[in-house]
Amino acid sequence: MWLLPAALLVLPACTRDAPTPPASTQRAARPPADAKTLAHADLAHRLRRFLITRTTPGLARGPMAADDERVRLGAFWRARTDTHHFGADFQSRAERALAAAGSAPAADAALRRLRDTVEARLPAWQALVDYNAAGTMRDDGGAEGRRLLPWAIASIDAIEAATWGYLDAVDAQARGRR
Repeated sequence: MWLLPAALLVLPACTRDAPTPPASTQRAARPPADAKTLAHADLAHRLRRFLITRTTPGLARGPMAADDERVRLGAFWRARTDTHHFGADFQSRAERALAAAGSAPAADAALRRLRDTVEARLPAWQALVDYNAAGTMRDDGGAEGRRLLPWAIASIDAIEAATWGYLDAVDAQARGRR
């Protein structure tokens, strides 16, 4: 019982003796991000939703990864339909990021590669998406879907690889700013 009053008398003395850290050890303020860095970060954030998280064999995988595996085994009717990630919004945001003030040469180069890949490869993927949406599989027994499938898979893979390259460049730019 007598320890409580003694502890209350000693406590203020303990806190007074604690040294305050010198100003030089305090965390330095992060430099403000420029418009280019912010535009790349915004576009990268939007594109992350496109990517499939792949796991090692034996581990649980998401529904998109499972459907992707089925497509690769010939189930062309399960092809991804999320071409909207690379539509007009992507094009305008890409132009905005490339034209923005600031310096991000690696991210700019990766975005140009992605944009060129999308321009070259998206039509083959979109052709399969359109074929599946039209329902003409009933008319031709899926012959056109099987013909379009290898081109669509190659297109999706190329776009996904270019997207990963872009995200890696944006992430490296962000790490360099810290």
